[in-house]
Amino acid sequence: MDDFEQLDHYELLGINRSASAIEIKHAYRQQMRRYHPDRVARAPTDERAYANRRALRINAAYQTLSDFSARSVYNRSLSARTPPPPRPQAEPPRPRDPQAELYEQAHAHLDAGHMTQAAATLRELQQINPFYRDSAALLAQAEAAISQHPAPAPAEHPAPTSNRRTLLVGGIGSLLVAGIGAATWWLRRPTDPVLVNAATPIDTSVTAPTDTVVVVSPSPDPTVVPPSPTVAPPTVAPSATPELLAEDGKLFDAEEFRGSAWPTTSGNGWSVSANDRSYTITANPGTGNIWAYHTSQAGENVLIGVDVTVSGGEAGLLLRFDNADSYLSFFVNPVSRSFRLAEHTANLNTTLADGGHPAILPDAAVSNRLVARMEGKQIELRVNGQRVAHLSVDTPPPTARYGLAAVAGDSLVKAIFSNLHLRAL
Repeated sequence: MDDFEQLDHYELLGINRSASAIEIKHAYRQQMRRYHPDRVARAPTDERAYANRRALRINAAYQTLSDFSARSVYNRSLSARTPPPPRPQAEPPRPRDPQAELYEQAHAHLDAGHMTQAAATLRELQQINPFYRDSAALLAQAEAAISQHPAPAPAEHPAPTSNRRTLLVGGIGSLLVAGIGAATWWLRRPTDPVLVNAATPIDTSVTAPTDTVVVVSPSPDPTVVPPSPTVAPPTVAPSATPELLAEDGKLFDAEEFRGSAWPTTSGNGWSVSANDRSYTITANPGTGNIWAYHTSQAGENVLIGVDVTVSGGEAGLLLRFDNADSYLSFFVNPVSRSFRLAEHTANLNTTLADGGHPAILPDAAVSNRLVARMEGKQIELRVNGQRVAHLSVDTPPPTARYGLAAVAGDSLVKAIFSNLHLRAL
């Protein structure tokens, strides 16, 4: 069978189906100049026969397409033909799953006995999704192995300069305080001392905090009645003419959330976002605790202050954060004009101090200034410049991590934070 037998008239002449009469005539002449028998008279017999057959088809195509009525009938016959089956498309490549990749890398390090590399990989996975499979348990396993068999100190490798002298904010005294605090924080970390979190690079030119993490923590079991902690009773009674307490300490960081390292992300029923000069946490009813934390390079003895506007629930500061099962939270509820300091251990929520206070502004559209002054075991809580509680807390021990948090109860909670200041004591 000739190679042109399956071609329709348009394909044979090399034109599209909307070609004009002039284009049809021009295409016909081009094809005939190529395949007219007189042009191949001296060619081999088989070539002359092929040209003759094709010239006959070209003439038939031209006779049909140059006549309007014949062309219309022919076009209808083409439309009735069954179109050829579409070509099978290649299966699109499966999208990458960064979380699964990190999880597999961590398992490979654990199987090989490389606990330091496994811990670093699992921390990176925890920052993306703190609840991915059994990553939290694997991280605890790796850190326990590291603490039992610590790696030898590296020889002739100075500590990263981002945790030391580059954070000068003025004055020899403040440099010593910041350096001592950063060194204490570094020694308390349950990791190899030469590791730096690769997921959040440290900018050595500024005092920006690192180790940003967003965590969704389910609400603790409200039916559990924990034992009363051994703490000093909070001081909650204000004087008749209260004296406003100044935020003391050397200003170490003033966060305005412009180009901030604080994350902007969302999950099932919650979201966090860094905006111009503010940070917002929202959560649907029943979501539980939503929080994000940073690591302070000012050390453990710090004063943290933030303005918070909250509607539909409680919001405030995350204090002494060690891990998802060990931290303190200092919340304010403007509707009830109350505050609360709670210790979170696993699924147990222990209230260390709470009560109402006239310093708390009751308008949900107005911000309240929350301040936590932490020096050693002593914690002093303030609202709008007035002390609402002062107590000594043994657990969890002081850490350099702090954050912002909101609690979704029976209604939608929305908390807006601004003017976050960190001062070294």
